[in-house]
Amino acid sequence: MKKLTLAAGVILTLVVLGAQAHAHLKASNPKEGETVTMMPGSISLTFSESVRITAVSIQKDTEPKQKLTSPTTTGEQISVEVPRLPAGNYTLTWRVASTDDNHIISGELHFKVEPMKR
Repeated sequence: MKKLTLAAGVILTLVVLGAQAHAHLKASNPKEGETVTMMPGSISLTFSESVRITAVSIQKDTEPKQKLTSPTTTGEQISVEVPRLPAGNYTLTWRVASTDDNHIISGELHFKVEPMKR
């Protein structure tokens, strides 16, 4: 019984370590759920390891998604140029590949642009 418990513990540890080995989004600018009044010309995505973007798009409210030009750079921090964004709710959808193992990871970033109050 002890051997079975030990084997299960080793397998569980390997599964957890394997799940942590893949890149994940650590930070972004704007942050998830943030409301901004001045939108910069790019959105930065910071990952846990070096990645390359394979696809990126942005969607305002319920309008159709607009494909953005994927940066050709690789690294832990990637900047995605965005067009001028009028007020609204936005979803940035991204897909990246880890430069270490080519594992594909995808996700979304949600933020809101509001006009500056005077």
